[in-house]
Amino acid sequence: MKTNKRELTVFAVCAYAVPFLMMPLLYICLQNGQDTSIFANAQMFYPAAGVMLAFLLAKRQETPKRFYSLHIVSAVLMLVMSMLSVAMPQTGWLTIANVVIIIASVLGWILLLTEKKERREACGLRLHGKFLTALAICVYFLAVKTGMVFLSVAMQGGDTWANYLAYWRSPTPWIMAMALIPNFFLSFLPFFGEEYGWRYYLTPALQGRFGARRGALAVGVLWGLWHLPLNLFFYSPETTLQSIASQLVVCMTLGVFFTFAYEKCGKNIWVPTLLHYLNNNMILVWTGTADISNQVIRWTDVGVSAVMYAAVFLPFLAAKCYRRGEKAV
Repeated sequence: MKTNKRELTVFAVCAYAVPFLMMPLLYICLQNGQDTSIFANAQMFYPAAGVMLAFLLAKRQETPKRFYSLHIVSAVLMLVMSMLSVAMPQTGWLTIANVVIIIASVLGWILLLTEKKERREACGLRLHGKFLTALAICVYFLAVKTGMVFLSVAMQGGDTWANYLAYWRSPTPWIMAMALIPNFFLSFLPFFGEEYGWRYYLTPALQGRFGARRGALAVGVLWGLWHLPLNLFFYSPETTLQSIASQLVVCMTLGVFFTFAYEKCGKNIWVPTLLHYLNNNMILVWTGTADISNQVIRWTDVGVSAVMYAAVFLPFLAAKCYRRGEKAV
């Protein structure tokens, strides 16, 4: 896939300029004690919307215009609802946004499954690939992430560890884990919205310039910084520096693994999309809550996270997909 400066500019405006322009509204919400979750949900749509808008403006051949239009319209709706939530906070915009995501995701599958195979192939939307390889990658991801959560809780010891083991002896985490399967098909669009931008579009663009390893790591940095508005006004307003540092660690290491998964499964964008979905939604299984706002992050948390994430994900930089075509330093 080749790109040019004009397409990269359109992508950058949609993926980066829009969420950063939302920062004053996020600040107002935070000062007023309003929930800013809708901004986080909306932001996930923007990277793919940038790719799609760039391709449509360039009049690329064989683009799946119906699916592209659906995603762009969904992104605009999410953006508008985010802004309206500031002026009319009592309207229940987050609930409306979740309904929009479900409807758009269902329509997205219909449009994809009824699209010509050639158009899906031409724009990286193939619905087939190495199933067993993808399954093994997902199992590894779930295993190591679950192990990291257990290790983090075990390090706290005492009642915290005992309560956590009691939580896993209850049916709650197992029921929530089963619910994640149908939920993926009803809410895939935001996760696809990020991965189509980062893995399908930006990663090969930067790898072509900087080499496979440095290109993937550069995308990890850009992906981490892309979260800056959320780090400041959603994830951890009280410990922003720690939140930004932690975000960079997670995005750089997960970016390496997600890119490996994408390449290993024959450039199948649905594998990193599923991994991204699991990474975000398994939090409900691991912790029993979906609330990830207003966290207090210590520097020791950042250090422990950096060691664990580096240990389980950075070794994939030695994979064949990162050695092929790597530029000499």
